Amino acid sequence: MAAEAVTAAATAPLRIALSLRELVAEFLDHGRLVSTEAFGLDPGWDLDTALAHGWQRAGLEPGAAEQLEREVALRHRGGWRPLTVKPFYLRGRYLGASVALWPGLPLAQALAWVAARAPAAKIEWFRFDGADQGAALLDGRVGLHFRRRGRRFFLDGLDASLPAPADDPDLPGGLDNGRWLRSLMAPCDRWPEWRAAAAQDPHPRAAAQALREIALHLPRR
Repeated sequence: MAAEAVTAAATAPLRIALSLRELVAEFLDHGRLVSTEAFGLDPGWDLDTALAHGWQRAGLEPGAAEQLEREVALRHRGGWRPLTVKPFYLRGRYLGASVALWPGLPLAQALAWVAARAPAAKIEWFRFDGADQGAALLDGRVGLHFRRRGRRFFLDGLDASLPAPADDPDLPGGLDNGRWLRSLMAPCDRWPEWRAAAAQDPHPRAAAQALREIALHLPRR
Protein backbone atom coordinates (compact mmCIF):
# COMPACT_ATOMS: atom_id res chain seq x y z
CA MET A 1 0.00 0.00 0.00
CA ALA A 2 2.86 2.40 0.82
CA ALA A 3 4.43 1.83 -2.60
CA GLU A 4 1.10 2.47 -4.29
CA ALA A 5 0.70 5.74 -2.38
CA VAL A 6 4.16 6.90 -3.46
CA THR A 7 3.41 6.03 -7.10
CA ALA A 8 0.08 7.90 -6.99
CA ALA A 9 1.75 10.97 -5.49
CA ALA A 10 4.46 10.89 -8.14
CA THR A 11 1.97 10.74 -11.00
CA ALA A 12 -0.57 13.20 -9.58
CA PRO A 13 -0.87 16.50 -11.52
CA LEU A 14 1.08 19.42 -10.10
CA ARG A 15 -1.32 21.67 -8.17
CA ILE A 16 -1.04 25.36 -9.06
CA ALA A 17 -2.13 28.20 -6.76
CA LEU A 18 -4.16 29.77 -9.56
CA SER A 19 -7.84 29.49 -10.39
CA LEU A 20 -9.19 28.45 -13.75
CA ARG A 21 -10.92 31.82 -14.03
CA GLU A 22 -7.62 33.62 -13.41
CA LEU A 23 -5.99 31.56 -16.14
CA VAL A 24 -8.67 32.54 -18.65
CA ALA A 25 -8.25 36.18 -17.55
CA GLU A 26 -4.53 36.04 -18.36
CA PHE A 27 -5.26 35.06 -21.95
CA LEU A 28 -7.94 37.77 -22.21
CA ASP A 29 -5.78 40.52 -20.72
CA HIS A 30 -2.41 39.70 -22.28
CA GLY A 31 -3.11 37.37 -25.19
CA ARG A 32 -0.82 34.76 -23.66
CA LEU A 33 -0.03 32.73 -20.57
CA VAL A 34 1.70 35.11 -18.15
CA SER A 35 2.17 33.13 -14.92
CA THR A 36 4.56 30.62 -16.48
CA GLU A 37 6.73 30.38 -13.36
CA ALA A 38 3.74 29.12 -11.36
CA PHE A 39 3.67 26.15 -13.73
CA GLY A 40 7.39 25.46 -13.31
CA LEU A 41 8.24 26.98 -16.67
CA ASP A 42 10.78 29.73 -17.34
CA PRO A 43 10.32 31.43 -20.75
CA GLY A 44 14.07 32.02 -20.77
CA TRP A 45 14.79 28.30 -20.82
CA ASP A 46 15.57 26.62 -24.09
CA LEU A 47 13.80 23.37 -24.92
CA ASP A 48 16.52 21.11 -23.51
CA THR A 49 16.50 22.96 -20.19
CA ALA A 50 12.71 22.63 -19.96
CA LEU A 51 13.04 18.89 -20.61
CA ALA A 52 15.61 18.69 -17.82
CA HIS A 53 13.06 20.30 -15.49
CA GLY A 54 10.49 17.57 -16.04
CA TRP A 55 8.54 18.73 -19.10
CA GLN A 56 7.72 16.04 -21.64
CA ARG A 57 7.66 16.12 -25.44
CA ALA A 58 4.09 16.25 -26.79
CA GLY A 59 5.14 14.65 -30.10
CA LEU A 60 7.44 11.82 -31.08
CA GLU A 61 9.23 13.54 -33.97
CA PRO A 62 11.64 16.35 -33.01
CA GLY A 63 11.73 19.23 -35.47
CA ALA A 64 12.17 22.98 -35.78
CA ALA A 65 8.79 23.50 -34.08
CA GLU A 66 8.06 21.40 -31.00
CA GLN A 67 5.60 21.30 -28.13
CA LEU A 68 6.20 20.10 -24.61
CA GLU A 69 3.53 19.29 -22.06
CA ARG A 70 2.84 18.85 -18.37
CA GLU A 71 -0.32 17.89 -16.50
CA VAL A 72 -1.36 20.27 -13.74
CA ALA A 73 -4.43 21.07 -11.66
CA LEU A 74 -5.98 24.49 -11.02
CA ARG A 75 -8.46 25.62 -8.38
CA HIS A 76 -12.08 25.65 -9.50
CA ARG A 77 -15.28 25.82 -7.45
CA GLY A 78 -13.69 24.58 -4.25
CA GLY A 79 -11.88 21.70 -5.95
CA TRP A 80 -9.21 21.04 -8.51
CA ARG A 81 -9.59 20.93 -12.29
CA PRO A 82 -6.97 19.01 -14.31
CA LEU A 83 -5.51 20.45 -17.50
CA THR A 84 -2.44 20.15 -19.71
CA VAL A 85 -0.08 23.06 -20.36
CA LYS A 86 1.69 22.89 -23.74
CA PRO A 87 4.61 25.29 -24.31
CA PHE A 88 5.64 25.81 -27.94
CA TYR A 89 9.25 26.08 -29.06
CA LEU A 90 10.80 27.17 -32.34
CA ARG A 91 14.34 25.86 -32.85
CA GLY A 92 14.57 25.42 -29.10
CA ARG A 93 13.34 28.92 -28.17
CA TYR A 94 10.11 29.40 -26.21
CA LEU A 95 7.34 31.30 -28.06
CA GLY A 96 4.21 30.77 -25.97
CA ALA A 97 1.89 28.15 -24.53
CA SER A 98 -1.55 26.68 -25.05
CA VAL A 99 -3.80 24.88 -22.57
CA ALA A 100 -5.91 21.75 -22.99
CA LEU A 101 -8.73 21.23 -20.49
CA TRP A 102 -10.13 17.83 -19.62
CA PRO A 103 -12.89 16.98 -19.07
CA GLY A 104 -13.54 20.62 -20.03
CA LEU A 105 -15.33 23.65 -18.65
CA PRO A 106 -18.93 24.46 -19.64
CA LEU A 107 -18.58 26.93 -22.51
CA ALA A 108 -21.41 29.07 -21.15
CA GLN A 109 -19.35 29.64 -17.98
CA ALA A 110 -16.23 30.62 -19.94
CA LEU A 111 -18.23 33.00 -22.14
CA ALA A 112 -19.74 34.64 -19.04
CA TRP A 113 -16.20 35.24 -17.78
CA VAL A 114 -15.26 36.77 -21.13
CA ALA A 115 -18.32 39.06 -21.06
CA ALA A 116 -17.47 40.24 -17.55
CA ARG A 117 -13.74 40.65 -18.11
CA ALA A 118 -13.63 41.94 -21.68
CA PRO A 119 -17.11 43.15 -22.67
CA ALA A 120 -15.76 45.03 -25.70
CA ALA A 121 -13.82 42.07 -27.10
CA LYS A 122 -14.48 41.29 -30.73
CA ILE A 123 -15.59 37.66 -31.06
CA GLU A 124 -15.45 35.73 -34.31
CA TRP A 125 -17.15 32.34 -34.39
CA PHE A 126 -16.11 29.22 -36.28
CA ARG A 127 -17.55 25.74 -36.57
CA PHE A 128 -16.06 22.48 -37.74
CA ASP A 129 -18.18 20.01 -39.72
CA GLY A 130 -21.57 20.56 -38.10
CA ALA A 131 -22.67 22.03 -34.81
CA ASP A 132 -20.71 19.88 -32.39
CA GLN A 133 -17.26 21.50 -32.56
CA GLY A 134 -15.96 25.01 -33.05
CA ALA A 135 -13.96 27.95 -31.77
CA ALA A 136 -14.41 31.55 -30.70
CA LEU A 137 -11.60 33.94 -31.68
CA LEU A 138 -11.21 36.90 -29.32
CA ASP A 139 -9.73 40.11 -30.72
CA GLY A 140 -8.05 38.15 -33.48
CA ARG A 141 -5.53 36.42 -31.23
CA VAL A 142 -6.99 34.21 -28.46
CA GLY A 143 -8.84 31.04 -29.40
CA LEU A 144 -11.44 29.30 -27.22
CA HIS A 145 -11.89 25.79 -28.61
CA PHE A 146 -15.02 23.87 -27.75
CA ARG A 147 -16.94 20.71 -28.55
CA ARG A 148 -20.36 19.37 -27.65
CA ARG A 149 -20.91 16.47 -25.30
CA GLY A 150 -24.56 15.61 -24.97
CA ARG A 151 -26.61 18.76 -24.46
CA ARG A 152 -23.75 21.11 -23.57
CA PHE A 153 -20.73 22.71 -25.18
CA PHE A 154 -17.47 22.44 -23.24
CA LEU A 155 -14.35 24.57 -23.52
CA ASP A 156 -11.50 22.13 -24.10
CA GLY A 157 -8.65 24.38 -25.20
CA LEU A 158 -7.12 27.85 -25.01
CA ASP A 159 -4.45 29.12 -27.36
CA ALA A 160 -3.09 32.38 -28.75
CA SER A 161 -1.12 33.81 -31.64
CA LEU A 162 2.64 33.23 -31.43
CA PRO A 163 5.25 35.83 -32.48
CA ALA A 164 8.12 35.21 -34.89
CA PRO A 165 10.05 37.42 -37.34
CA ALA A 166 8.53 37.93 -40.78
CA ASP A 167 11.56 36.30 -42.39
CA ASP A 168 11.71 33.28 -40.09
CA PRO A 169 12.52 30.24 -42.26
CA ASP A 170 10.28 27.84 -40.34
CA LEU A 171 7.41 30.00 -39.11
CA PRO A 172 7.33 33.25 -41.15
CA GLY A 173 5.58 35.98 -39.18
CA GLY A 174 4.70 33.57 -36.38
CA LEU A 175 1.42 31.75 -35.89
CA ASP A 176 -1.59 33.96 -36.63
CA ASN A 177 -4.44 32.36 -34.71
CA GLY A 178 -7.14 33.88 -36.92
CA ARG A 179 -5.49 32.66 -40.11
CA TRP A 180 -4.95 29.21 -38.59
CA LEU A 181 -8.59 28.90 -37.50
CA ARG A 182 -9.84 29.98 -40.91
CA SER A 183 -7.75 27.21 -42.47
CA LEU A 184 -9.36 24.60 -40.21
CA MET A 185 -12.96 25.72 -39.76
CA ALA A 186 -15.74 27.64 -41.46
CA PRO A 187 -16.60 31.13 -40.17
CA CYS A 188 -20.05 31.02 -38.58
CA ASP A 189 -21.06 34.49 -37.39
CA ARG A 190 -24.76 34.16 -38.12
CA TRP A 191 -27.30 32.63 -35.75
CA PRO A 192 -29.36 31.03 -38.57
CA GLU A 193 -26.25 29.11 -39.70
CA TRP A 194 -25.79 27.63 -36.23
CA ARG A 195 -29.47 26.69 -36.03
CA ALA A 196 -29.35 25.07 -39.46
CA ALA A 197 -26.25 23.08 -38.51
CA ALA A 198 -27.91 21.93 -35.29
CA ALA A 199 -31.01 20.82 -37.22
CA GLN A 200 -28.84 18.59 -39.42
CA ASP A 201 -26.99 17.04 -36.48
CA PRO A 202 -27.58 13.32 -35.82
CA HIS A 203 -28.93 14.43 -32.44
CA PRO A 204 -30.76 17.66 -33.31
CA ARG A 205 -32.51 18.12 -29.94
CA ALA A 206 -29.26 17.83 -28.00
CA ALA A 207 -27.53 20.19 -30.44
CA ALA A 208 -30.34 22.72 -30.16
CA GLN A 209 -30.22 22.58 -26.36
CA ALA A 210 -26.46 23.17 -26.40
CA LEU A 211 -26.96 26.22 -28.63
CA ARG A 212 -29.68 27.63 -26.38
CA GLU A 213 -27.28 27.56 -23.44
CA ILE A 214 -24.82 29.85 -25.23
CA ALA A 215 -27.37 31.77 -27.34
CA LEU A 216 -26.82 34.98 -25.34
CA HIS A 217 -23.24 35.13 -26.62
CA LEU A 218 -23.82 34.13 -30.25
CA PRO A 219 -24.38 36.74 -32.97
CA ARG A 220 -28.12 37.19 -33.59
CA ARG A 221 -28.04 38.53 -37.13
